[in-house]
Amino acid sequence: MAERSRAAAQVWSDPRFAAAWLAADPEGGQDLLVLPRLIAAELVAEEGPQPRLIVDVAGGAGKFLAVLLDRFPEAAGVWLDASPTMLDQARTELARFGGRVEFRPGDMTALRAAGVPGGADVIATSRASHHLDRAELHGFYREAAGLLAPGGWLVNLDHIASEPAWDRRLRSVRRAFVPPRPAATAHHHDRPLPGIEDHLDGYRAAGVDDVDIAWKAFHTCLFAGRTDPAAPAGG
Repeated sequence: MAERSRAAAQVWSDPRFAAAWLAADPEGGQDLLVLPRLIAAELVAEEGPQPRLIVDVAGGAGKFLAVLLDRFPEAAGVWLDASPTMLDQARTELARFGGRVEFRPGDMTALRAAGVPGGADVIATSRASHHLDRAELHGFYREAAGLLAPGGWLVNLDHIASEPAWDRRLRSVRRAFVPPRPAATAHHHDRPLPGIEDHLDGYRAAGVDDVDIAWKAFHTCLFAGRTDPAAPAGG
């Protein structure tokens, strides 16, 4: 497990912290992240064929996976996260999908070790990779891309760094739309967070050249990339 990822996993494995974060999550509980999740699902649907296997990495409460499984009723899902508290919450959130969801404990920097199967049509992650440094982020993208089927989608909805002037502006304006978190849910982030170019470079270094920013609001971006449909299947 990578150094930053190990530190983050320790924080999220604290049941008191994870429960407080879930109860106070202003972005996940309101409308801000609903649109990018739906955009991701429609991007996947636009290209076809319909996915059969969707993997949600660092899946938290399971909200992103729920959107994807609703959009693709024939698909099975794999949920992965290092937090036992998130596992309990995700089991509740995703209970309506029954046997379509497999739950796996594991870290996002060790997907194969956690038993994530190859040949996935979609690998998605949300609000997790900002805990990684550039090298760890690129390692995640390489491993995830290697587990995708030809034409598979790699989707990341995450927070990014901005230049200081824009960071100040965006944080100030964001307060009008998203309430501040209680102090009890504050947690350490290594600075600076990965920026837009760190993500795009990571996709391309992993062989996913068909990539773009499909949505952005404040410090959060939806990165979406598709592997070459004609390429041999990854290992």
